[in-house]
This record gives sequence, C-alpha cells and structure tokens, in this order.
Amino acid sequence: MSKKKMKKLNIGPLTIIVIICIILMVLSFVFNKLSIKGKMTDPETLETTTITVNNIFTKEGISSVIGSSLKNFRAIEPLVAIIVSLITISILEVSGLLSHIFGVFKGVKSHFITFIVLFVSIISSITGDYSYSILLPLVTVMYKSINRDPKVGIMTSFIGITMGYGAGIVYNHQDIVLGEMTQVAARNVLENYTFGPFSILFIMITSTILLSIIGTIMIEKEFVTKTKRNKEEELIKSNVALRSSIIAFVIMLLISIWSIIPGLPLSGWMLDENASGYTEQLLGTNSPFREGFMLIILCIALICSYIYGKVSRNIKDSSEFNKAISKTFQDTGFIFAGLFFASIMMSILNWTNISTVLSLNLVELIGQSQMSGFFLVAFALIVCIFITILNPSTINNWSLASPVLVTNLVRANISPEYAQMIFQAGDSIGKCFSPFYIFFIVMLGFLYKADNEDENIKYFGTLRKMLPVLLVMTITWIIVIIGWSLVGLPLGIGGSTSM
Repeated sequence: MSKKKMKKLNIGPLTIIVIICIILMVLSFVFNKLSIKGKMTDPETLETTTITVNNIFTKEGISSVIGSSLKNFRAIEPLVAIIVSLITISILEVSGLLSHIFGVFKGVKSHFITFIVLFVSIISSITGDYSYSILLPLVTVMYKSINRDPKVGIMTSFIGITMGYGAGIVYNHQDIVLGEMTQVAARNVLENYTFGPFSILFIMITSTILLSIIGTIMIEKEFVTKTKRNKEEELIKSNVALRSSIIAFVIMLLISIWSIIPGLPLSGWMLDENASGYTEQLLGTNSPFREGFMLIILCIALICSYIYGKVSRNIKDSSEFNKAISKTFQDTGFIFAGLFFASIMMSILNWTNISTVLSLNLVELIGQSQMSGFFLVAFALIVCIFITILNPSTINNWSLASPVLVTNLVRANISPEYAQMIFQAGDSIGKCFSPFYIFFIVMLGFLYKADNEDENIKYFGTLRKMLPVLLVMTITWIIVIIGWSLVGLPLGIGGSTSM
C-alpha cells in the first residue's frame, strides 16, 4: 500500500475503535443469520459443545453491552496497573532519582540502549501484562533523561514485550497455566504425561536472544534516524542522596525476598500456602506476591524517591511530595479514554462470540488436515497467529485450542511441549497485529503523552512505522519454531520436539 493511501487511513485511534465496534455488530447479525457455529472441545473428556454467534441487534444484546459498559471498564486489569504505575514513575521522576540513575547511559551508543530496552522488555514477561504498565512510562523517563525521543523508547518497549510474550528466560504465571492446560490435553493421548516447567526453556532463551538482536538492528534502521532529540529537565543530582536511596532499596528488597522464602522464621507470608510446589505458591493465580506485585513496587518507589528527593532538595517538603505524585498524570486523558472505548469493543467481541466461533473453526482445520511433520508445524503456527489476532487473550485461546491442537500434534509424533511453544510463538506474533489488543491502545496513549512536537499520533501511522520491525521479528519467530523442528534440538530440560 502506498504512503498516500496510508495517510488517508490515518484516522484517530478512538474513531478506529468505534468503526471496529460497528463492524463487529454488523458481523454478529450476518453470522447469526448464516448460522455460523463452532465446536468447543472439553479438554478432559474431548466432548464437544456447539457455540453460536449471538446477534447484538437484539434486546439482550443491546442491554448487555450498555448495561455492562461501566462495569467492564472498571474490571479491565490495565486500568488499575497503569494508575499505580503512573504514581510510581511520577514520584521517582520528580525526586530526580530516575534522572540520576539513567544519567549513566548518556554517551552510550544508540544500538546498545536499544538492545537493553528490547531485551529487558522481552524478559519482563515474568510480570505478565504488568510489564506494559511498568516499562512504557519508565522507558519514557529514561529516554528523556538521555536526550532521546521517548516515543522511540515506547515503541521499542511495546515491540519487545509483545513480540517476546512467548519467550523470556524465567518461568512465569502464564507458563504455569498454559502448562497445566497442555498436560490435561495431552493425557487424552498420553495417559501418564507430565508437563515439565523447564521443558521449553532452551528455545525460549534462544528466542529471547535472537529477537533482541534482530529487533535492535531493525529498530536502529527504522526508528532512530527518523526521530528528534528531547531536552532534559534540570534536577539536582546528589551522590549522597543516591547512596541513601540504595540503602533503603536494599533493605526493602531483602524484606521482599524474605517474604517469598518458605520455611524460615516469619518468612513466606507472600506465598500461597494452599498451592502445591514453590512456583505455584509464588506465581499461582491466588498468590499474594503476584497479586500485590504492583503495590510492592509502589511502596519501594515511594520510600526511595522520598529519601532521594529530601536529601537532594529536589523535594523540599511533604506538600511538594504530594504534588509530585500527580505530575505524570498530565496529558494521560487519551490512555483512559482509549481504555474505556476499548472495553466496550471487547464487550461486544465477547458477547457476540465472533472471535470464539471463528477461532474454533480455525482450530478444527488442524484436526481435519492430513498434514504431518514440517507442514503440520507451519500450519499450526499460522492458525495460532490468526486465533490470537481474533482474540489476543492467551489463556482463553489456549483453552480453546489445546484440546484439538495438542491431541492432533501428539498423534503426529509432535510433543505436547512443542505444541505449546508453537502456540506461544503464534500468540506473540498475533498480538502485534490484532486490532483488539488493548495494550496497543495503551501504547498509543503513552505516545500521545510523550509527543511534544505535535506529531499528531495516528493508529495506522504508528502501525506503519512499526511494521517493518514487526515483520522481520515475525520471520525470526517462524525460523526459530520451524528450524528447531528440522534440526531436532532439545526444547529444554526434558523437552523435545518429537515423541
């Protein structure tokens, strides 16, 4: 598509969401009248249930969307996480602590900065979706501190988090849930199969390194030469204040570590004692540590920034400290407006069952195909990409896909852990291109906030700028997944591509 045509598509992001909502509503009517259905498979019994597309143009449909709009907005997880993160970053920035820390990166070569941001963004998957809320505002401050365009940092971090969603170097909560689903689905064919927590560790680490390197090369080529530098705010830097903050940080870090160590006096109070296994206790669904992670970061940031601000005199009294908490909320209107409209869009998508029905039909193609080996792996990856584009919910998609995908791949002599890795790669790629991915809207909001050049941030304009990077990183994922199968390397500790 030519640049002139792309410019004509530069419609405001909120307008894009409204248009998508209208399209979904029309499709719900058409698909309902065409009786388009999907078969959902129970992961334990393999029994199927028919799912139909609901017509939004009914009394139930209209009342459901309107009646639940505010409820759904309050319930979206990014909302609270972003608020807490903005408070945290605000006080860290105003105190001068972040400026002092990030000052060490001044003079560091551009490609090295990009690699660090991209690598950290990819491995931040340990915090799940919190990584967006933490890193996007944090990278904004970092790039300002080193006199670089913060918009480049925001896009770099978004690409790293999203494209690296299925990679990483540390086992996280999502891996636990996906592994449990994989194990349940696999036991319909392999009665005694157990999913090992580190069975895909090697391919995840390799993916992380390759995506970081390839992504850095592309981002330096596509972004850095097209952006302008940013002026730095003048704040007092104090080594005494920094040392005081480091001491406070170490003390609180030790307390936090003590809280997640089981079996010691007064320790382990941030673990879920009802869960089996340490990983589940630490990162499971009901883990106090996982649920309170953002609050822990906020408390540490409040104390460290207050100490630095007082000692350095960047914050003279408690009144200035209170004002500092709200500074980063300036120009954040689009973030919250975008989340509100996006919550309505997701309400329509979920109530109509459009994404569910279409995803189930795509997954069913795997069961109907007569492919094997290389071709089956490639086809399964494509299917996983498209079901994520339709609905970028990782857990929901694997609950739909795993009973069919794992079962059919195992019968084709492909291991369950490799099936999960194929899904994780497809999930990472699909999120980058999904119009329903709520964190793309969040990223646009931070771009609006960081834009001091009246660049007029647009939905398609931003996507066009990132597209070359996304496409090359997509190719990297495909090469890793398919190449691993051809070479036959071990996926991880006790994990392989074939049975």
